[in-house]
Amino acid sequence: MEAAFAEMPLALFTTLAPIGAGAFIALAAAFCAGSMTEEQSRATFKMTTIPVVVLLVGFAASFFHLASPLNAPSVLAGIGRSPLSNEIAVGSIFVIAALVFWILGLLGKLGEGARKGFAVVVAVLAVVFAVFTGMAYMMGTIVSWNTPLTSIEILGAALLGGALLGSGVLALAKADNFEGAHTARSVMFMLGLVGFVAAAVAAFGHAEYVAGLVSGIVAGADLLAPAVPYLMGALVLGIVAVACLGAASFGKSSAPMALVGAVLAIAAQLLVRLAFYACQMSVGL
Repeated sequence: MEAAFAEMPLALFTTLAPIGAGAFIALAAAFCAGSMTEEQSRATFKMTTIPVVVLLVGFAASFFHLASPLNAPSVLAGIGRSPLSNEIAVGSIFVIAALVFWILGLLGKLGEGARKGFAVVVAVLAVVFAVFTGMAYMMGTIVSWNTPLTSIEILGAALLGGALLGSGVLALAKADNFEGAHTARSVMFMLGLVGFVAAAVAAFGHAEYVAGLVSGIVAGADLLAPAVPYLMGALVLGIVAVACLGAASFGKSSAPMALVGAVLAIAAQLLVRLAFYACQMSVGL
């Protein structure tokens, strides 16, 4: 697992940034489910500072993976032919759109129609960003990573963690009682549940894929063995996070349960990402 911990900046990026993005998917569902008052909308955007911080911390962590942060612009030179460049480009577009949406919301510059439409655009960009984050690892040179299961796992984690962050935002903003709020909470719960199932199936499916690989000097099963406890720990944390989401969606202690669940979802995904980096098998090795 030493190799995995060496990739901690990327593990944090692929955990925090997609989950922060996932919150915008959940909030789009909330905005589209009913009608908020201007006061509720403004309060919601104020509390959206939480997922914005999670998102930006994730992106900041990625810079520590570079030999020099000044090299970041050069990554964009490979747009169209490099999965990593495509990921950064899509991520940059999403972040800009999300920040503009958030700032306009804070300033009260979005009417109900504009708020719903802009929220949907940002949510779609969030989904695309999560998928492209996984696609960045689909490379022929590292056979153990070259699978679309990574994109499914990251998108699933984004939906679970994002649903919890979104629920927490609404609860803290005291905007979880607007017209259509029950529908919004139900949709967010379903998003989180589907996300958990998708992430779990993808993570363990990826583990099975790695276990079947064999190279000239190492077997995939040997690479996987140290990572299995991390995957099992992630599964347990994920199950508890889903339970917290259920309590936040349909219970009375919405904010505490949602925020605790969000922390657990982040911890679970970080364990999955560390297990992922531990199972690195390059071509010819």
